[in-house]
Amino acid sequence: MPVRRGDPESVGVNPYRRLSASQVILWKSCNRLWYYTYMERLKSPLPPQIIRGNAVEECICRVLRDSPVLVADDADDVMTSPLLDDGSPAYDNPLAWPAPTLGELPEDQWPTDRDSLEAWAMARAETHFEACWDAAVLDWESIPNRVGSAGEADPDEALEMTRAGLRLHLDQVQACIEAGGGPGLADWRKGRPRGDWPAPDGFPRTWNEVHPAVRGSGDITWCEAWEVARPWFVDPDAGQWKHTTSHPEEWFQGEYDMVYDWTGRIRIVDLKASIGKGDRSGGYLEQLRLYGWLWWETHGRADEVESLEIWYLGPGTVKDVPRPSSEEMEALTEELEELYQKIHARDPSIAECPADPAPLRYFDEGGVPSATPVDPDPRARCTHCELRGVCEGSEHELELPLERSIDRFGHRWPVTPLGEIVTRVSAVGEVSGLRGPNLSADGTVDLSFTLQEGYDRAKVQPSRYGSPTDVTRAITNGSRVRIDNTMASVWRGEIVLDLDAKSSVAIADDSDSAPIVDIETKINAIGRVWSINAFPDGVGVTRWSVTLVDQTGSAGVVAFRQFIPIAAAGVSRGDEIAILNGEIGEFNGQPQVRIGPGGRLVVLRDASEVPGF
Repeated sequence: MPVRRGDPESVGVNPYRRLSASQVILWKSCNRLWYYTYMERLKSPLPPQIIRGNAVEECICRVLRDSPVLVADDADDVMTSPLLDDGSPAYDNPLAWPAPTLGELPEDQWPTDRDSLEAWAMARAETHFEACWDAAVLDWESIPNRVGSAGEADPDEALEMTRAGLRLHLDQVQACIEAGGGPGLADWRKGRPRGDWPAPDGFPRTWNEVHPAVRGSGDITWCEAWEVARPWFVDPDAGQWKHTTSHPEEWFQGEYDMVYDWTGRIRIVDLKASIGKGDRSGGYLEQLRLYGWLWWETHGRADEVESLEIWYLGPGTVKDVPRPSSEEMEALTEELEELYQKIHARDPSIAECPADPAPLRYFDEGGVPSATPVDPDPRARCTHCELRGVCEGSEHELELPLERSIDRFGHRWPVTPLGEIVTRVSAVGEVSGLRGPNLSADGTVDLSFTLQEGYDRAKVQPSRYGSPTDVTRAITNGSRVRIDNTMASVWRGEIVLDLDAKSSVAIADDSDSAPIVDIETKINAIGRVWSINAFPDGVGVTRWSVTLVDQTGSAGVVAFRQFIPIAAAGVSRGDEIAILNGEIGEFNGQPQVRIGPGGRLVVLRDASEVPGF
């Protein structure tokens, strides 16, 4: 099975904080770069080359889904997969799938050798490509954090890469012919069960009839080989991440590009719409090894893959990746679980993520190590890093703001540097209106109450991101308690204290003092826009979100629906902006400034005025 759907609630793992191959690779290249990317969310903008990769992969998959006995070379896309409301393929609705309703083409139109099958596949690529390219452009243009223009991506180059990928697949079809169809041919000819995750081919999960391409016994035909050799791949109509595979203990996930199994063994293939040069090729090797490990882990540690391959579609070559041994995979399990506990089960500090990069590697076309495979400068990676201007591990200087006040609207506003934003507070008071506490199966405590000290009061409740575990058993109405590490906000004029896994509730000492009236919930902040993370699209996205940086650190800024400032539409990466009368918040461990009622956005400097950004 190429897909194992996760159930994080059964083990208490946050599904948004699983490890992935890309994170492991980034962590190994530089711990500090991982920290900036995932903890401070200083993500680099996406270039238009993303268009090429997405279009090529989708086009290849749409051709692989077609059948030469059901789809004419010039037909429209007739194999569209039916989907459930969540974007998953509706495998169990046999009446919704297109292939059973399609009539066979006249047999004299069926390809009978490699040349004719290749001609059909290339014609199908021509048919699908324009729609795939247009969809990839629209998808990229919908990303707020992008850079460049769609015109910088070359569709002709992408189409050639698509053809190269299809020729590599035809090599597998030919190998299937030469092997007599492999061990599964006889069962396939009889219409035996297809498994829980069949390769996308226009048919439902349960479909036991004989395939139209079957021609009795004897040598396998080229049309039969196309069907038998078809790999599993991500359905091109499915929603994002609907074919993700999760580790049995839920802390790692990945998604394979293609999985061949016609030999009776597993061959995992990753498509790369590139020529294979540069340091990234080293990361691709690690990615494939992790995929081999993930397959082993999700199959009871009893099924090791036959091969791991990177298909570089620029030169049209295959890079064989050495398979990890069972001993290496056991060591990987221990290493990766330890890494998960370090960087995802909790929020690591910046000191735990040193600015100590791995050596920069060099590869030639096809992922072949260069004559000088490693840069002799141990910090060469820093000179190419887009975050070198904010990292003390680099000598690169980037002009960033650091203000303590600003004059606007006839008023002087005090400004808090981003690195000095305090998102967690303490409060002491008397408990009233207690609901709970109730102990949940995962060890968290569900409770809410009003905390009152004199005339001041605050509403205390579990946060939307989780509940606390450290709660005194002595809490009752009338008891005096101390709350630490709680997140404060204001709702309809009332202070709200949200409790999560970092928070604690204890009986207060007589000397304890943390007045509710001293809790600060408002802030003014100035910073440079490092990335634009979200912009309302009128469909599913209803927020505006950016990441700011200054000389002291970073913080997120978010506004929802009617509170999104009109000026937000004109904000670009690199602009220097001020948020006035914002609300202090926190999201996934990062300080956040929320724009609510009375909040203001002011653009102080345009990106074009900022040198070196």
